[in-house]
Amino acid sequence: MKRLALALILLVALALRLANAVFLPWQGGDRVVSDMKGYDRAAVALLNQQPLSVHTAEKHLFHPLGSDTYHPPGYYYFLAGVYAVAGHSYLAVRIVQALLDALTCLLVYSISRQIFGEAAGLLAAALAAVYPPFVFYTGVLLTETLSTFFLAAATWALLKTFGVSKQTPKVCWLALAGLLLGLAALTRNVLLLAAPLALLWMLFVAQGWPGWSGSARYALALLLPLALVIAPITVRNYQIHQRFILISDNGGVNFFLGHGGTQRLKDQVRNLPGGADVSPAIGVSSRTEPQEDAYFYQLGWQYIRQHPLQTLRELPAKAAYLYWASDYWPASDAQANLLRAADLVFWKLLLLPLALLGLLLVRGQKLRHSSRCLRHSSRCLRHSSRCLRHSSRCLRRAALLYLLTLSSAAIPLISWVMPRYRIPVLPQVIVLAAGAGVELCRRLAQRSQCTLEGGAS
Repeated sequence: MKRLALALILLVALALRLANAVFLPWQGGDRVVSDMKGYDRAAVALLNQQPLSVHTAEKHLFHPLGSDTYHPPGYYYFLAGVYAVAGHSYLAVRIVQALLDALTCLLVYSISRQIFGEAAGLLAAALAAVYPPFVFYTGVLLTETLSTFFLAAATWALLKTFGVSKQTPKVCWLALAGLLLGLAALTRNVLLLAAPLALLWMLFVAQGWPGWSGSARYALALLLPLALVIAPITVRNYQIHQRFILISDNGGVNFFLGHGGTQRLKDQVRNLPGGADVSPAIGVSSRTEPQEDAYFYQLGWQYIRQHPLQTLRELPAKAAYLYWASDYWPASDAQANLLRAADLVFWKLLLLPLALLGLLLVRGQKLRHSSRCLRHSSRCLRHSSRCLRHSSRCLRRAALLYLLTLSSAAIPLISWVMPRYRIPVLPQVIVLAAGAGVELCRRLAQRSQCTLEGGAS
């Protein structure tokens, strides 16, 4: 019965995403603009093994890993793979993203089941299946679907380090998690911040301090695959620019836009006419890409030094916009109205409040369930001990989800903010909300039973 319920949830998830892929993108047609155009051009150039024209004072030469260093390359590798199989088809991309996001729903189920049990797993999968922003972003050429999948898969692999058999050493799951975190970082730079938080959880929260030798082994198992995934891109960037660029060189412009910069000032720095489409142009800007990146960082720091109090005052508003607003670019008016209405019900009234209450509810479950069992027989005392261990394990595992969600809190510090930037951590929030919701229902049922028993006595 449980398998049937899960299968129906995944079928609904896939049907909604395929319907979005075929019928709903842009409410009547494809438009590939802004970052979407950049990803598309870079993927086509990579597939055709051609150099990529840029708007800076340099001409990118051919490189077998692609010559675009402005965006993290993970998503245009994904696009190039789809184009290689299906041709230059946006519909094919949307269908593949629909399948990938349905797999994310399955990962959400597995993560929630590992922490909170079967009922919470099914609830979390159902919430992820019907959450409209997830469905919407499978229909556009942006990184949300891919980065969300990689981070959810890394979370699943990290949780699998609990209770593994002797035939499957813990380091194997950590290595897989490191690989997935590296792929997530290649899709969206800011997700690199999840790696140190995952390591912190592994060393100090998951099962207690493992000693210096164990810590070194776990750190190496997690971080070495991550470094091996990123290293070829760093080498590629050096071959193109003769500069050290870890993943991409768009950090400066995002830092600038988040700290006093505007689109008009950005165009002035790049020597671009306002609103012009210069994507095929070469040499419009007087600076190379790394020089442009460094100059935008300089402008951002200059604003912070000149307006320190204003910078601090802006942070709460930016954080509120990231976690509370529902302005999901690039939605059409009809899509935006649907997404805002859905967020009012799902995000603001359900997911976010329950996720914030989740840790307190699980901790309360441990204390109350223990005291209730202690009031009964010695058999219940043994049961209480098992409950204490189970609840402690739930707390430790849930801590990983809170830490990974916390990694997104750095976005207002290092970049400009859009509500879509929270999408990759939403599976973790959904799992926490589902666990809290199931625990809340369990408590209400227990209270009702106690009331009935008290009335009967």
